[in-house]
Amino acid sequence: MNKILRVSLMAAFMLISSFSFADAYKVLTFPDGNSKEISAYTETWSVTLENFTWTIENFNNNKNAWAYIKCGRKNNASVAHISTADAMDKAIGSIVVTIDQMTVSKVNSISLTVASDKDFNNVVEKMDAETIAKGDLTFKVSKTAANLYYKLTFDCQAGSSNGLIQISKVSYYEVGNDPIIVDITNTPETAYSVAKAHELIAAGEGLAANVYVKGYISEISEVSTSYGNATYYISDTKTTDNQLYVFRGYYLDGEKFTAEDQIKVGDEVIVYGQLSIYNGNGQIGTGSSIYSINNVTAGIGSLEVADKADAIYNLSGQRLSKPAKGINIIGGKKVVVK
Repeated sequence: MNKILRVSLMAAFMLISSFSFADAYKVLTFPDGNSKEISAYTETWSVTLENFTWTIENFNNNKNAWAYIKCGRKNNASVAHISTADAMDKAIGSIVVTIDQMTVSKVNSISLTVASDKDFNNVVEKMDAETIAKGDLTFKVSKTAANLYYKLTFDCQAGSSNGLIQISKVSYYEVGNDPIIVDITNTPETAYSVAKAHELIAAGEGLAANVYVKGYISEISEVSTSYGNATYYISDTKTTDNQLYVFRGYYLDGEKFTAEDQIKVGDEVIVYGQLSIYNGNGQIGTGSSIYSINNVTAGIGSLEVADKADAIYNLSGQRLSKPAKGINIIGGKKVVVK
């Protein structure tokens, strides 16, 4: 992930791969705290953690079943807020918003308002995020003081579905205690093992970034040709020990699955996606893609088929009458057809 730093007279805004949150003064997470069970995108509710309260407006928490909240409505424009209902008794210098998923094209703006009153009538400072993207967004407050209130605003267009922005954490740092950058991004050549992926998930840092994880497919739950995605497990040892769940991921180069035999147990894959934890279990979340399968990568669909008379097989060894979308064995060579 590229590092982007923009500085203005009012504030500096950063989009980086991740931070360490251990030293944050206040941290809002979900579904922690005393919060109302919400199943809509049009209600106002509150969360209280360690005797500090936030007001949440137009976010859904799926009756507290999610480890995050979502805003943005299907077929309706909407504006959502996360506000401190109590004054921060410390001067806050940085606020980090962890955005796990976002439909960027449907988000007008994300902004921070700092005020001296809980109704936000007496505004001390206001700033817009200059870059709208998934990741950890940091607002650097320039007019710092104790006993101020902070409101994050998410302005969304009408979407084709609900839940345009997904947020799992908001962290507030005191002046002089800046977040520590933790970057877990890697390359296909340095893909993490499944064991290392579990370590990263347990550490809980850097998880907003997409990473490469290498392993063997150990179980396949479903390959959906209707939705074009697959749910399966990968492991380091071709066994079901210490598996990592891959939920609704896509095929090579992010293409949709068109046949159930495009993957099989025992295939060695490098998966590119976002590590997360769901219901206490580590996973690569929805929207991932396979970077390579059995050392075949995407982007080689232009390879020539030497002879039309060459026998054509799929990866299961079945002979085909013509090349199929996906990986084919043609003339003893692996060829990707897009």
